[in-house]
Amino acid sequence: MAGKIVCIDLGGTKALCGVAHQGVVSNVKRYPVPSAATKQEVTDFLIEVISHSFTAECNGIAIGIPGVVDSESGYVFEVTNIPSWKNIHLSHILKKRFNVPVLVHNDVNCFAYGEFKYGAHFDRGRPCQTILGVCLGTGLGAGIVIAGQIYTGKKGLAGEFGSAPYLQQTIEDYCSGQFFRNLGTDGEHEYQLALAGDKRALNLFEQLGSHLGVAIAHMQLAYDPDVIVLGGSVSNSYHLFESSMRARFAQFDQCDHLTINISTLPNSPLVGACELFYQRFGSEVKPPEPA
Repeated sequence: MAGKIVCIDLGGTKALCGVAHQGVVSNVKRYPVPSAATKQEVTDFLIEVISHSFTAECNGIAIGIPGVVDSESGYVFEVTNIPSWKNIHLSHILKKRFNVPVLVHNDVNCFAYGEFKYGAHFDRGRPCQTILGVCLGTGLGAGIVIAGQIYTGKKGLAGEFGSAPYLQQTIEDYCSGQFFRNLGTDGEHEYQLALAGDKRALNLFEQLGSHLGVAIAHMQLAYDPDVIVLGGSVSNSYHLFESSMRARFAQFDQCDHLTINISTLPNSPLVGACELFYQRFGSEVKPPEPA
C-alpha cells in the first residue's frame, strides 16, 4: 500500500491536518473547530478539512478523536468538548466518501504512540517501552503504551483520567483549559499575564499544577510507567506550574522517582496516527525506524 496518508488531529477548539509519507508529516494546516455545531455540520467540517489535503496520491486516512472511540470499528461514541458528535460510524462515512482505508483512534493514544516511536525517551540509557502520554489541552486525557503497544482497554476507556470525579467536578476541570474557562477567563490570556508577573495569574498556574500533581500521582500508581510525557497547549506553560505539580505528587508514596518529560516532537499526534495506520493496514512503504 504505497502512497500518502492524510492525518488529522481533531481537538476541542482546533484541528491539525497534514500529509504523511514514509513516516514524515508535512504540509500541516490548522483549522478552528465548530465545537458548538450540529452533528452533521461537524462531520461536514471534517470532510472539508480532509478534502483540502487529499489528492490522488493519498491512499489512507488516519484521524485522532478527542473522545471515546472503538478503534477496531472506527465508531465514535462521544466527544466531550464537541457535544453533538455522538454515536457516529466515522470510518464508514469517510471510507465511503474517499474510498480508502480509514483509521479512527483516540487523539491522545496517537500522541502517546508518536512519542513512543519518535520522542527519544530513555530510562537509564534504554528506550522507554512503557509510556503515558498526557495531553493538557481543552480537556485532559492520557494514552497508554505498555511494552511498545497501545493499551485501550475493553471499551476504549483506558486513559480517560480527565473524566474521573475530583473535588466538586472532574479532574480535567482543575488541570486543563477547562480550569480557566470555569473561572471565566482564558488560559492564553492568563499565560501572558503570568509572564508579565501578574500575581493572580501566577497563582492560578500554581493551583493548576497542584491539581495536576494529584492526577499524575494516580496515573503513576496505576501504571508505573518508565516516563510520563506532557503535551497539549497547556503544557507550554510548564515552567509556571512545574514546581507546585512536583511538590504535590511528591507527597504520594512511591512517586518521588517519577520521570516527567515535555514533548518536543513536532506534531506527535499526527506522527502517531500515521504509525497506527501502518500498524493496522500495513504498507509497501514502511516508515523509517526511529533514530
